[in-house]
Amino acid sequence: PRAERKTPVPSGQSLLAQASSSVRERGFEATPAGGGEAGDASQRGARQAAEARYIEDWTRRVETYGNRFYPAPPELDGQLRIRVVIGRDGQLREAEVIQSSGEPELDQSALDTVRGAAPYRPFDSGMGSRDSLTITRVWRYGKGNNFGVR
Repeated sequence: PRAERKTPVPSGQSLLAQASSSVRERGFEATPAGGGEAGDASQRGARQAAEARYIEDWTRRVETYGNRFYPAPPELDGQLRIRVVIGRDGQLREAEVIQSSGEPELDQSALDTVRGAAPYRPFDSGMGSRDSLTITRVWRYGKGNNFGVR
């Protein structure tokens, strides 16, 4: 883990702030259902770029929703790992905390945010015939700071 500190945001901003930049900084895990598709390097590269754009869009949507409806409680801090599965049609298929923050309120807030921001946009043609996309993220809550996807 990196020891990176972000500048605190005003208290009105909270859930999932800085998520867009974290996608670019940390990358993502994308796992196709049933294995990958055959294709040359340029096709794979185009598909990966489409997936990265989708995840950035997903992150912005979740960030916007979370900032509006689930502000981080200033007295709590912690981090959790969440796994989300989105279907080709943009429907949320699964959302689960796979590593708890130790604070049930924070874990539930993350799940409520992901569920509340759904449905997401359907996959575009650049993502090939992918049936689903799995996104695994570490989210951090900071005392008096924000809730951010890392």
